[in-house]
Amino acid sequence: MQEQLEQIKDRAANLFDDEADGRNAGIGQAENMIAFAAAIGCTFMVRQGLQLGWKAALKRDPPKNPTSHEVEWREALLWGAVSGAIVGAARIASRRASSSAYRSMRSVS
Repeated sequence: MQEQLEQIKDRAANLFDDEADGRNAGIGQAENMIAFAAAIGCTFMVRQGLQLGWKAALKRDPPKNPTSHEVEWREALLWGAVSGAIVGAARIASRRASSSAYRSMRSVS
């Protein structure tokens, strides 16, 4: 039983080990998980904001399925370009900001 507890502790320690995992040079697993969670949250919030902004500016809902034949090409391309660019930039910014905050927190400890 004690051996199993030690194995669980080792696995947990390895999960939050700050060593790079090879996929993102210089970014440990814990930092990567935090950045991923921040990017998901940011993506959700930005998409909600984009939808509200689209409604306010154009007085109609944004296209739910831009590939639908019922959506005009102009509207589909505009929604795709605007939402893709803004969501992409927000995801990158949130990942960088969360990584920076994580590294600052680690350097203080």
